Amino acid sequence: MKKILFPTDFSETANNALVYALKLAKSIDAEIYVLNTYEMPVISTTSAGQPELIQNVYNSIELNNFENYKKQVPKLRSIAEDHNCGDIKLTFIFEEGIMLSILHKIIRDENIDFIVMGTNGNSGFEKKLLGSNTVHVMENVDIPILSVPRKAEFKRLNNFGFATMLRDSDKPGLHQIIKIAQSLNADVKVLHVLRKENPDAMQVLNSWKEEFNDENVTFHTVLNEKLDESVFFFIDDQLIDVMCIVKRHLNFFEKIFTTSLSKQLSYHADVPVLVLKEQKSK
Repeated sequence: MKKILFPTDFSETANNALVYALKLAKSIDAEIYVLNTYEMPVISTTSAGQPELIQNVYNSIELNNFENYKKQVPKLRSIAEDHNCGDIKLTFIFEEGIMLSILHKIIRDENIDFIVMGTNGNSGFEKKLLGSNTVHVMENVDIPILSVPRKAEFKRLNNFGFATMLRDSDKPGLHQIIKIAQSLNADVKVLHVLRKENPDAMQVLNSWKEEFNDENVTFHTVLNEKLDESVFFFIDDQLIDVMCIVKRHLNFFEKIFTTSLSKQLSYHADVPVLVLKEQKSK
């Protein structure tokens, strides 16, 4: 059984992503670890000189967070029941601390396969995980991360899109996606965008076609200087259900996730994005 880690702030966006995670879990025989975290503020001891007062403040913050957590857990179970996913195993985790550190610990201790998270949250959760720290979190988590936009609705996964620059380090990720797609009887559609005509790139593409000569894999090339236009046309034209990319060094990653493409792909569109770790090709 696969294991999904689902961080949440209990917002509407997160709850929508939970529905997606639940239905995904049902389709791939997975269980879900639901994580809610909070951080204690740093209170100066020089301002009051009353350590017992500071401790009371900390206790109050902890209690408030825990009370909210206790109220939300039954609501999440009801969401599962309402979407015919009451049979999915849910494990709830509530911890104080830095989210990234907690993610690492749970991934290691529970052998998590991948993370599902809502995109475009409107609270502190977005700032911690999806806002200015998006690149930092994704670069420091090695397992796949599925980012679910606010408007995404789960449906049968028929078509996986895979954007590539035809680097050897993309090949393990494509193999991984093909394996997932085959288990779901789905197709993989590989996109390569050419900014200008390049005969060498076409030779490389032909070698990829030979290597990935599977019945459920097709290759698509577009000649366009505007990467975002090409990606969105590809998603619409090929009816892509999940768009997959391999993360790389910061400069490429920022190109995808901190430009207009990112705002549309990760925040505006209704197609989830699966980010895979970059690996050395075998």
